[in-house]
Amino acid sequence: MIAGIRTEPRAAMVAGQRVPLSPTESKVLQLIIDAGDTPVSRKAIEGELYPRGAPTSNTVEVAVCRLRQKLSQHDYRINVTRGRGYTIAKGGAQ
Repeated sequence: MIAGIRTEPRAAMVAGQRVPLSPTESKVLQLIIDAGDTPVSRKAIEGELYPRGAPTSNTVEVAVCRLRQKLSQHDYRINVTRGRGYTIAKGGAQ
């Protein structure tokens, strides 16, 4: 678990401040947080978002882009490791 972030169905509490999120953004963020230092692949995220099979879309990329914008204001960064997946870190370091 990443210290300082707690997710809710339509928001995240970041360092005591409420950050509004869409339900998809909230789910993606929770998956990345729960994985800790282990990268979460796009395919794994799609599997959680669409249990009956992922449609061909860019939903994960859009959610991650929006999360990056919202969390960067609070000194958190979502990193991507090519071919492995997404992680989150405080201060922008991976």
